[in-house]
This record gives sequence, C-alpha cells and structure tokens, in this order.
Amino acid sequence: MSNTRHYGGNPQKNSPALGATLAYMGINGLLAMLHGSQGCSTFIRLQLSRHFKEPIPLNSTALLEDSAIFGGWDHLKQGIVKSIDKFRPQIIGVMSTGLTETYGDDMESALAELRLERPDLEDFPVVLSRTPDYTGSMQEGYQQTVSSLLATLLKSSAARTIHSSSQSTLPAIALFPGVHLSPGDVAELKEIVSLFGFQPLVVPDLSTSLDGHTELEPVPVVQGGTTLTEILQLPYCKAAFSFGLSMNKVGQYFQEKYQVPHLNLPSLTGVAATDTLVLALADLAEKPVPAKLQHQRSQLLDTYADYHDQIGGKQIALALETDLLYSLATALLEVGAEITTALGATEQEMKRFPPTIPVQVGDLEDLEEQADGSNLIIANSNGRQAASALRLPHLRAGLPVFDRAGENLKVWTGYRGTRQFLVDVLNTMAS
Repeated sequence: MSNTRHYGGNPQKNSPALGATLAYMGINGLLAMLHGSQGCSTFIRLQLSRHFKEPIPLNSTALLEDSAIFGGWDHLKQGIVKSIDKFRPQIIGVMSTGLTETYGDDMESALAELRLERPDLEDFPVVLSRTPDYTGSMQEGYQQTVSSLLATLLKSSAARTIHSSSQSTLPAIALFPGVHLSPGDVAELKEIVSLFGFQPLVVPDLSTSLDGHTELEPVPVVQGGTTLTEILQLPYCKAAFSFGLSMNKVGQYFQEKYQVPHLNLPSLTGVAATDTLVLALADLAEKPVPAKLQHQRSQLLDTYADYHDQIGGKQIALALETDLLYSLATALLEVGAEITTALGATEQEMKRFPPTIPVQVGDLEDLEEQADGSNLIIANSNGRQAASALRLPHLRAGLPVFDRAGENLKVWTGYRGTRQFLVDVLNTMAS
C-alpha cells in the first residue's frame, strides 16, 4: 500500500472463503458448506451470483452469537449429518471463516467424532479447508481448497479401489486451473488439450458448472464440474499442468505424491505463454501442432502486426488478484505497452514478476492515487470509481464484474483469447 497511509480505503481483495467456494463449485455432486454465520454465506452468494448470473448452492452452519463464545463444534457436526441425510450429496466441502478460526474450532476433531457417532459415514468424503478472512485473499483460499480436495479425495476408500485395479496409464492430462480462469477460459484450455488427442481431467472444472446452462430447478449440490470418478483417475495421467503462479504449489504436491510430471504455466495469455503450453503438449503427444492452432496463432500474430503501433507505448494501470495481474500484464508487455501501476491483492508470488512490472500490494484507493496520466485502467467493476474520478477508460477484468453482460464467460487465454483481449483493450481506450 501507499507509504502515506496505513489503512485499506477501498479494498480490492475478496474473501479466501469466496475462493474456496469457487473451487467447490467445480466439483460435481458436492455440497458446499461455510462454517460460520449466515451473513458470511449470504455475502459470498451475492458476490458470485452478481458475477456469474447463476444461483450459487452454498450452505451454512449458521452460527449465532453464542457460537462465537462456545464454538461451533456441534453446529458443524449437525450440518454435515443433516446435509447428507436430506440432500444425498456425493461429497461435502467445508470451509472455515474468520469467526470459527478466531475461536479455534477444530474441524478435524469434530469430523473424527462424527464418524465415531455415525459409523455409516466412516467412508463418506468430507473435504475441510481453512479459509479465515484475515489471511490472504480469494486466490489463496482457492489454491488451499484445491489442495485439500486432492489430498482428501485421492486417499478415500473409492480411490484405493481404483488404485489397486488400475492396469495402465490413461491417455489423459491433469489440469489445475487457477481462480483467475473463467469458465470460458477452462473450456478453451480443454479444447486445446483435446486437439492433441488427450482427455483433459480438470480440477476444478467451472466450464460445465458455472457456464450459464439452464437447470430445471435449483438444488443444494453442484451440478456439472469434475466428477469423483474423474478425480480418482488423476494419478494415472500422462502429465499435469497447473495454471497461475499460485497453483504451482498444487502441481508440485501432486507430482511429489503421485510421480506425475508437472509443469506450471504462470500465464496462458500472450503468444509466448500459449506457445509454452502448445509445444509441451506436442512433445507429450509426439505429434505436430494441429493446423487449427497454427491458424489461430497466425491470426494473433496478424493482430499484433495490425495494432502494435496503437498499443505500444500506452501506459496501463492494473489492479487485480496476483495470478490475473501477472497474466494480463505480461501479455501487454509483449505488445509494447508500459505498465505504470500493478497492484495485487496480496504479496503471494510477487517475487516471480519480471522487473518491468512495478508490482506491489495495494487497494483501489491506491489505484486512484497512482493511475493518473495512464491511458487505461484494468480492474474489476469496483475500479469504476477510480476510473470515473480520473476520467480514464476502464476495462473490466477479474471478479466481480457486475456492470457488463457476459464478462464471466469471456475467454482471455490461448491464441483466440489473447486476440480478443487485445481487441478489447483497443476498443476500451477508444471509447
């Protein structure tokens, strides 16, 4: 933040529990439960519903004032039991909040006691994720929850059965997308992998759960996303890719645990970033790059040639979660833009930024103070106040975006997504 003040005047970061909710929304048949007050879950549902224009099936243990004093141990046990008995989910995903973490609720012990009380639930998969509001941001909560999903589900009784019966490596690739990838981005990523003849196994997969499909009636469990069967196949993949600086931890854990070769790609936006993925897949498949991807690359290069003089030298200010900040900023540098301000929500992974990106932790008040004189602001919808005050064009990116239609389904990745990103930059600056 700015050295002249010591408060968050207009925060840009979201709750880690919101990131955990997004990770759970990509798992089919999962019932997500927030261990905290009803207000916490209501706020998360509001934020995500405004962004995705979809109902968000998030449940709550609905703690009250006495729970802040005596703890919510029984609330958690009762919430899990009632959810299983009433809604019959395949998996339950629990996330903590600042309320329960400040008290020190031991979710692991509560679950262990519940299994003793209900032996029939001994093998039921329950994922626990610690996501207090006072530690990190949406990105950290998401990454930690994906790690918990893998650690819990891949040691379940169903996993042991599949492990013992597996005979050969599946022609599949494990994909761990970061929270900065939209449902449209994940769909684009799956298509690229499929062009090389591999089956993409994505954890979590928002491209089939929050992709805007019509549901006959709202239900409290996730519809769409990665199935439990697909998750249990992950240890037999040919390779694994993680996307986003923060997701390297997930990929490294997976490689160490299951000896599946892993490659972290900090970005999927830009020619160089997309080339890295495409060439890695071509090497794994021992095939040439498909003609479709070669044509898309040619189209992107033509866009660079046509418009580099209109983007090159332009001064751009960004305020985004760190993974998305890195992705878009490096793509802009590739076409000659100058990054004047780069504000991340937390310090996570900032050391991996190139020196040409002046990255620092900051909020949207910092953005207003530092972006004056820039040609463009890139931030979520809450950055509109800074853009209005400075009378600068504002390209919406990140979460939440609630004042533009279809933003949650846009594609920012791959050759096609990069091309559209550059067009959007140009059109926004011209408006």
